[in-house]
Amino acid sequence: MKTRWVVIVALAVVLSGCSTKFVYNWLDWIIEWQVEDYVDLDRGQERQLQAMIDDLMEWHRYSELPRYHAQLQRLRTQLDHGFSAEDAQAHITELEQHWFHIFDHLLPKLVPLLQSFSDQQVTQMMTAIRKENQKDIDRYLKRDLDDRVVISNKRMAKSLKRWVGKLTPMQAQAVDDFNRQRHQSMDLWVSYREAWQKRFQQAMIDRADGPGLRRDLAVLLVNPDSVRPQEYKDQLSVNQHRFAESLVEINDSLTGKQRKRLNHQLGSLIDDLADLSKK
Repeated sequence: MKTRWVVIVALAVVLSGCSTKFVYNWLDWIIEWQVEDYVDLDRGQERQLQAMIDDLMEWHRYSELPRYHAQLQRLRTQLDHGFSAEDAQAHITELEQHWFHIFDHLLPKLVPLLQSFSDQQVTQMMTAIRKENQKDIDRYLKRDLDDRVVISNKRMAKSLKRWVGKLTPMQAQAVDDFNRQRHQSMDLWVSYREAWQKRFQQAMIDRADGPGLRRDLAVLLVNPDSVRPQEYKDQLSVNQHRFAESLVEINDSLTGKQRKRLNHQLGSLIDDLADLSKK
């Protein structure tokens, strides 16, 4: 569902270090534009969506951005004075909580908006979600392991380059090792997404029951771990631990030039968040 994109944008913007203030100040328009890819809203629904976005942005700017600011300050200190796998795992968990805070805040206004959808709109939205899922399946599972790893390596290297510059061969190998291990569990990821989609579709079919819809959305968006199969949860835990170890390995191997760039990028982002959250 497209509200998932709200979180992706909100967190990616504040943590990407790429034109943070400019993009954040246009975020309400970006969200509306993206929603149109999933469902055509009538005028009343557009007003509901705008009210929901206005409330989200006001709350997020003054309530959530200070949380990101504080986390990044801790991260910068840890990176310079000993960054452990436990530290990395704690930051990953905190990032997940940022996602869930946003969804939890959205629920009171999201439920009546979704309840107002016609059967035609629900069908349109579910069709778009299925197409999006199929694109991901085609991008990964229909390729062999080596091809999937190459694609993921390029994406991670591009992201890391923004922060530390070009990776050294040893750092590139750490990325490759992580992605090669992670992609062994892609079938579990796809199965979970399909199960999530079916449950969301049933919630939308039964959307006339407002309290029931809110309960279902709370599970699917705020507490998704409760509906993940144990095998998938176990694999996610393993993957997160490996990712944390990879981050530590890369941080420990940074050259002087790379660390200088990282500190500059983090400092700029921390300053941006402080400016954005000023009242």
